[in-house]
Amino acid sequence: MVAEQSRIGRPARWAKEDVLRSVYHLCKGRYVKARDFPSYLYKLCNKFCGGVRSAKWEAKVIHGRSWDYEKFIKWVAQFAKKKYREDKDWPARMRTMAKRFCGSIRKAKWEAGVIHDPRTKKRRRVDLNGLWSKKRFIEVFREHCRYGYHKPGQLPGYLRAQAVRHFGTVRAAKWETGLLRDPRNKKR
Repeated sequence: MVAEQSRIGRPARWAKEDVLRSVYHLCKGRYVKARDFPSYLYKLCNKFCGGVRSAKWEAKVIHGRSWDYEKFIKWVAQFAKKKYREDKDWPARMRTMAKRFCGSIRKAKWEAGVIHDPRTKKRRRVDLNGLWSKKRFIEVFREHCRYGYHKPGQLPGYLRAQAVRHFGTVRAAKWETGLLRDPRNKKR
């Protein structure tokens, strides 16, 4: 005879919905590693969903491609605040997102307030839109490339960004400024 309720407060029989509800309540609003799951719930996730990650996915704890900067910083603060975590301890996907949103894991920790530093927090670099008009850019670009042909990789980043903004490519910018010539028009 199977008891309806076990002594420790868990149901005697589990359905997939019960497992997903338990996973949702355990992981709601915070990151919980699979090793931190209670052993019975870990086994049930493997039995009903094929694994902890897929159980989190079905319980709507993990959402696909819905991360923005604020959610990520909140996750970093929750993940790394209580104890020091080295870069290798971070999940691979979160390492990638740290590089995408902040540039590095250290900077992500700093922006989340885990690492204290007196420097000011800046979200983005200097905004180059509207910095130079097209005419001003042509003058500066021509002056910079006057003493020899520069490959796009040799140009400073701000010049490359402005060239792409005004002309689409660095080559088109060189063509418009008169640094490139059509070899077919040469006369002998």
